[in-house]
Amino acid sequence: MKIAVLCKTLQKGGAEKQALILTKLLSDKGIDVSLINWFGNKIDHRYLRFITDNSFRYFPLSGNYLKKFRTFGKTIRRNDVSIIVSYLTLPNFVSGLTRLLNKEILSIGGIRNEKLPYHKFIFEKLIHNRLNDATVFNNFSAKKKFVKLGFKSEKIHVIHNALAPAQNQEKDEKPDGEIRIITVGRFVKQKDYGTALKAFNTLLEQNNRIKFAYYIVGYGPLENKIRNLAQKLEINDKVKIFVNPPDIHGVLNKCDIFLSTSLFEGVSNSIMEAMAAGLPVVATNVGDNNYLVKDGFNGYLVPCRDTTKIVEKLEILARSQTLRKDFGKNSLTLIKREFSNEKMLENYLKLFSELAQNSRKL
Repeated sequence: MKIAVLCKTLQKGGAEKQALILTKLLSDKGIDVSLINWFGNKIDHRYLRFITDNSFRYFPLSGNYLKKFRTFGKTIRRNDVSIIVSYLTLPNFVSGLTRLLNKEILSIGGIRNEKLPYHKFIFEKLIHNRLNDATVFNNFSAKKKFVKLGFKSEKIHVIHNALAPAQNQEKDEKPDGEIRIITVGRFVKQKDYGTALKAFNTLLEQNNRIKFAYYIVGYGPLENKIRNLAQKLEINDKVKIFVNPPDIHGVLNKCDIFLSTSLFEGVSNSIMEAMAAGLPVVATNVGDNNYLVKDGFNGYLVPCRDTTKIVEKLEILARSQTLRKDFGKNSLTLIKREFSNEKMLENYLKLFSELAQNSRKL
């Protein structure tokens, strides 16, 4: 069995990170794997270092689309690839088209979000139903929605993202007793930072005996709007914004509670990173957040845009260090049990085996 993992880019992002994790897991297992980057010049320097450090067989493509497709096909043939795993719409199409031209290859697409523009949704539906052998969704919420809209259910396989627990979960000491709440996510409408900031403002007003700080970590087009709202609410002295820091875990390690106010999600990498850092979580009940956050076990689920509920749950955690520690330990337990690298690899190997067996029966 020889595998090729195809990405649109290797810039910083959830799909790209999972592609690198899968490549490493397969390589460490002794499986022959090639990593192919469609836009070969688009790669984060940290990902390039990761590829180099792990001695991956890496193929960055260049030229126009036709040249890239021809080079991709030659790479597949020369490396005797039997299974292609792709991430996102363009690679899914390239993988499926290659499958159409070579019946001996198995192609597995990847969809990472339940919210797609209409034209992408139609294209993904065609690719899934007609071209690829299977599509991996990283969340059950998207599977349920897409099946209702005409995706073939039997070709969808849900494999959650993987994240290894951080090596150090010791929290930095805060001599002033400050409770630090943190959100990690792109500065986009989906993350609903407006609700988060308004909830934090109410939290400050209702709890003047507790020292709070709100850390916001990310990057994106709404950065100025977030800063302006914090200033308008007169809480900018309590809000600290980190734009694309090199060590997100280092920032998580300084904090006490993770807050996610997203309006929609697939499976949230940022929540998983917070859990791996041993944090309790308050999150909106969207996407597969209910698989990550077990209400009353490692955090709380709240309705979207419900500042009252958000404040209520933040207050409960802020007032009990014991509860924060217990929930944080439970977050780690869930990550290790359900979202480990080993679990993800096991699920992919099972999928590879099933598809190979089915292809031999045809």
